[in-house]
Amino acid sequence: MEEKKETQQLENQVEEELDVSFLHDINLKITGEVGRTKRNFIDILRMKEGDIIRLDKHIEDYIEIYLRGQLFAIGELVVVNEKYAIRVVDLA
Repeated sequence: MEEKKETQQLENQVEEELDVSFLHDINLKITGEVGRTKRNFIDILRMKEGDIIRLDKHIEDYIEIYLRGQLFAIGELVVVNEKYAIRVVDLA
């Protein structure tokens, strides 16, 4: 609850300092990258439902957050209301 209040205060402060009201309806693609791997094409063709793809990261490692394909922030994987989410830890 306190976190939402702080977020709202920060948003209000930014809007007061900069007139960014014209940006409110712009949508941007944000991607959270959990991990990467390389597989041979034949291995991909052989994949079936239930197969596991091993990634290059552990569950507790930080996650890269990309904004329109560019590294924007670093985050950590969390569960919110039984869904996965990313908490921003640092801006790149």
